[in-house]
Amino acid sequence: MSGPLSLRESPHYGRVLAIFVVSSLIAIFTTTAILSTSLANFMTRQMLMREAQVSMDFLNAIVQVENSTGYFLKDPPDDNEQPGSKELIAHVSHMPDIFRANVYAHDGRVLWSTDKELVGRVFTDNAELDAAMQGELHPEIGTIEDHLKEEHHVAMPEGVAEYIEYYIPIWSADQSAVVGAIEVYKAPASLLASIHRVINLARLGAIVAGGVLFFGLFMVVLYSARILRRQEARLVETERLAVVGEMASAVAHGLRNPLAAVRSCAELMAEDDLPDHSRESVHDIIDQVDRLETWIRSFLLRTRSDPAGAGDSAHISLIIEKCLRNFESQFRRRGISVVVERNESSSVAQGGAAEIEQVLSTILSNAVEAMVEGGTIHVGWAPAPGGRIAVTVADSGPGLSEAQLDQIFTPFQTSKASGLGVGLALGRRIAERLGGSLDLRNGRERGVEAVLTLPARA
Repeated sequence: MSGPLSLRESPHYGRVLAIFVVSSLIAIFTTTAILSTSLANFMTRQMLMREAQVSMDFLNAIVQVENSTGYFLKDPPDDNEQPGSKELIAHVSHMPDIFRANVYAHDGRVLWSTDKELVGRVFTDNAELDAAMQGELHPEIGTIEDHLKEEHHVAMPEGVAEYIEYYIPIWSADQSAVVGAIEVYKAPASLLASIHRVINLARLGAIVAGGVLFFGLFMVVLYSARILRRQEARLVETERLAVVGEMASAVAHGLRNPLAAVRSCAELMAEDDLPDHSRESVHDIIDQVDRLETWIRSFLLRTRSDPAGAGDSAHISLIIEKCLRNFESQFRRRGISVVVERNESSSVAQGGAAEIEQVLSTILSNAVEAMVEGGTIHVGWAPAPGGRIAVTVADSGPGLSEAQLDQIFTPFQTSKASGLGVGLALGRRIAERLGGSLDLRNGRERGVEAVLTLPARA
């Protein structure tokens, strides 16, 4: 029976990721496109208004200086009778970048134009002219393709693709009323180039900002998916270990009576007249039964109290000595020598001694099983960063493959024919409950190095 699909194997994983990518792209780039377009339009409008405002101030100043206000009011106008009218026309026709201009009277009639055919005509359907007669200024950018209004029928200058058009209100001497308007067509290359640079920069900024935002969100989603996969793996491991815990609890209750019977029999045998080597074996049986009894009692107590053992203290040096004594007979049979690297710093760790002993015993048991031809085990402890104590157990066995290292802490995954694959998984879980960690890695030359890190007792 196959297990549940992982997050990556789920058919919904790719679908959810694709939906996020598409929806994020649409939302981010739509928003940035709207913002960049609004910003570009605002900047363009401000630049055009500045250009038109300068031209309006200039032309109104000329009208006032030349005293040519009456030129816009007389019907029909007479250039020879109106003071300053010729000077006004000369200034209008010689303004920089202007290629067309129309001068309108207060009633909308064309008084003067660079196109002589327009003089005297009245264009009734002209919203821009009507707005100028109300004192409003509305500059706009036009192109050759937009060349549709009747007053635009004269051909554009060669090489001009865009132009700026605006109607300039001409005010009376007391600035109380609009007496006429001047329509101006300009092709300022520098201004139009600046406007296009602003638009291009706004678009480029929108693309870059949208890309950075999308990349950041995508990284967050990938990181979240990675966390979910780790949590999923941890949940599966927890479920497996929960089953082990339930079984262990039931087994622990059932083992106490058989262990008591085994110990009683061993004590009776120790009272008989036995050879020395047999008596030593009997005492080994009693010691191992006592060790199992201690573990079972601690396990049953922990199932009814705080599993973290926050109020307990354990002397690492004493626990190491006890574990080494328990494995002394196995070391002797396998031809294994032990080197204890002592440290003068404090070896008091936070946590229950029985739990720490169980983890170290699991590590030593794996080391002994790996060293079938004997060797050396190095055991030591030293202060670690963050107020911790690191206990290191290094053997001289053959080491582990990459595949074995990847599955070493996975419950029920083992390469040993008689193993269950729960010892190291339970050991890491115990270490984590105590606020520490358990890691395994291959040694520099050979063998495996196990590092048990525990919080130090202040």
